[in-house]
Amino acid sequence: MTIIELLVGMSLILIIATLSFPRQSIEKYEISLFTKQLCSDMRYIRRANMLSDCNTCIVFIQENGKNGYMLREKGESIKKVFLPKQVNLEYYTPKVLFKVDGLPATPGGTIKIYNNKFKKDITVVPTSGRILLKEGKYE
Repeated sequence: MTIIELLVGMSLILIIATLSFPRQSIEKYEISLFTKQLCSDMRYIRRANMLSDCNTCIVFIQENGKNGYMLREKGESIKKVFLPKQVNLEYYTPKVLFKVDGLPATPGGTIKIYNNKFKKDITVVPTSGRILLKEGKYE
């Protein structure tokens, strides 16, 4: 067996595996990935705000029909993350920012990421500033 035969065989297996991968699983994966990334970035800005960097925040945005958020640091956009077009994003405040003691600058609330099949919730606890992701047995 030559390298060419091996590459062709592996390519065929990958194509068949990709075609058999259900679309529903891809949507769930994209929503889960976005939700975990948002939680991670919110924890990052909470930590930065607690270290007296009050210019770090998350701003929720919508561009080209897609919902998402922008991580801002020192007045500049560091990154933008978007959901697929058919996924909705509801937030309690358009800007996520924390105080030096770790409490939310605005009253805490729940961020909802959902479409007609899947739903994820991120809660910012008002009394502690903790960021909680509802997943697993709580779904």
